[in-house]
Amino acid sequence: MSLLICLPDSFHPQSLSNALKSLDPELHIEIGPENVKNPSAVEFAVDWKNPEGHLLNYPNLKAISSYGHGVDNLLSDTKLPHGIPIVRLKDETMANLMSEYLLAVVLLQRRQFLEYAKNPEFSEWGTSIYHPGNQIGILGLGYLGQASAKVFLNMGFNVAGWSRRMKQIDGISCFSNTEGLTKMLTQTDYLINLLPNTSATQDLLNYQTLSTLKRGAYVINVGRGQTLVDEDLIALLDNGHLSGACLDVFRTEPLPADHQFRNHNKILITPHNSSTTQAESAATQILENYRRAISGKKLLHLVDMKHGY
Repeated sequence: MSLLICLPDSFHPQSLSNALKSLDPELHIEIGPENVKNPSAVEFAVDWKNPEGHLLNYPNLKAISSYGHGVDNLLSDTKLPHGIPIVRLKDETMANLMSEYLLAVVLLQRRQFLEYAKNPEFSEWGTSIYHPGNQIGILGLGYLGQASAKVFLNMGFNVAGWSRRMKQIDGISCFSNTEGLTKMLTQTDYLINLLPNTSATQDLLNYQTLSTLKRGAYVINVGRGQTLVDEDLIALLDNGHLSGACLDVFRTEPLPADHQFRNHNKILITPHNSSTTQAESAATQILENYRRAISGKKLLHLVDMKHGY
């Protein structure tokens, strides 16, 4: 039996193989479908954005693991093996990286550091100019959302969050459904989007919803590009309703060189690196699910195929 790693070269699949081997030197690991000698031996696959239908080649496959918190790249494959469970990562290191990124962006805007980078005389000597407001609104209160919310709470921010199902989390004002979304947005100074790409979230951040935000609000998208309507964000930045945006994810990635986001003076762009998977920390969870899969035990962090995460 073997574990198959199907990751782009940019994800350094060999690093994951090394991390797994350090935990279990007896593991039989194959990297890339082209190197599989016996397809029948493959019982577990770690996958991310591969040719459609390639997982059908392994008749004894017992489980598939996404190499990240999101699974939309996997679920976009219309030829996935029927009935094979899919799991995703819930990794503390990735949660810490995401929290670090989001706090850095909010503080950059709050303390107006990017304005000082453009103009050191932005404020008079010995004085400060702060972006107004102290209310964080988080779309998506899953593993990453809750970890980030706690960081902001510890920094003295007021934190609210919206999710598909109503949650109760100490210190956080929780909302759900359409009415709850509107109520949260009207209070929000910094909107953080952590939502996955599903049929229910596509184009959710459009002109109507973004207009509901407090005037001068700042938007941070680290969820998926498909949840944001590009043209609507531009319009609200240009008319002054929104003060700025930091975007880490996009409808087309890498972001095309001629995209209108590139030259907009109110948009900060990062290359989908808010929270990248770290092989050393992810390996423990992947190995645990591999062992569970081959022994018929319940898997960790199963994906709800109906809702897409």
